Amino acid sequence: MKPWQEFKSKQSTTLAGADFICAADELGLILVSGEDAAEFLQNQLSNDINLIDESRFQLSSYSTPKGRMLGIFRVIQISNGYLLLTTRSMVLPLLEQLFKFIVQSRVALADASDYFAMIAIQTDRPDLNGLPLMPAEPGTVVQNDSLIMLQLEPLGSQRRFVVMFLSADQAIAAWNDLAEQLQVAGFSSWHLSEIKAGIPVIYPQTSEEFVLQMANLGALGGVSFNKGCYPGQEIVARMQYLGKLKRRMFLARIETDCLPLPGDELVTQGKTVVDGSGKVVDAGFDQDGICNCLYIAQIAKAEAGSLELLKQPESRIENIDLPYTLEN
Repeated sequence: MKPWQEFKSKQSTTLAGADFICAADELGLILVSGEDAAEFLQNQLSNDINLIDESRFQLSSYSTPKGRMLGIFRVIQISNGYLLLTTRSMVLPLLEQLFKFIVQSRVALADASDYFAMIAIQTDRPDLNGLPLMPAEPGTVVQNDSLIMLQLEPLGSQRRFVVMFLSADQAIAAWNDLAEQLQVAGFSSWHLSEIKAGIPVIYPQTSEEFVLQMANLGALGGVSFNKGCYPGQEIVARMQYLGKLKRRMFLARIETDCLPLPGDELVTQGKTVVDGSGKVVDAGFDQDGICNCLYIAQIAKAEAGSLELLKQPESRIENIDLPYTLEN
């Protein structure tokens, strides 16, 4: 993919909020193939792999036996197995964990991040030249011998897509067509789009920090409570049926010049040491310089507006509505 790497390095890194394309090579892919690939993933992931096919993908997660998430990804079925789409920084740590459980299964795992040239798109246009086949609705996939295209959760009236090309030449040709219709932007635009859409990402800094319900995966369709066992399933089920969720993920605006990082601590106002109130999940600046932040925290404190960033106590946190309905 060297031609693609050279091409994308010359493109704009502008921050855009709507109707844009950007290179998405900061995303990573894990390829799971072999005769036992479906059974292997069914025994490891939070969602029901039997509910997808080559035309429909799903959000899912991978946890420790204690129910703490190691990663969150979108699972795509392809002709020779499955692709797990996540942030690139988590590909190798997740592979290392998954390898431990292959044992005698007929499964092969590989880092497939460099197999594809990836483009992310956000637009309210009904169709786009250069992409004659587009998924019809969120959660669906179109794929052929040269590309895979997903339609993700919308953001207002804007539809959102990730396109993966096997050919650098085809990716560049499609890009040139799309660039005549949409603004060319940097990956920070897509990063912000995912935050505003309320989609959590697990990074190395937050690995093993959260149970999936805390990250709103139930509301996002990222878990099945009807499938068999998987690591952490007992913890997840106990929280769902016997417990009361005391922490969840919130979306907020923060006026600050210093971007909070994943894993940064939130504390009760006035506290100067960590008190377990919450942690930052993800954050990014918008075009107005306002920080948009996903964080997981104690619900009572977050809803009361009594939290602040430990490292930035002067920065006011303003909660805003997530673009989806939370579970009761």
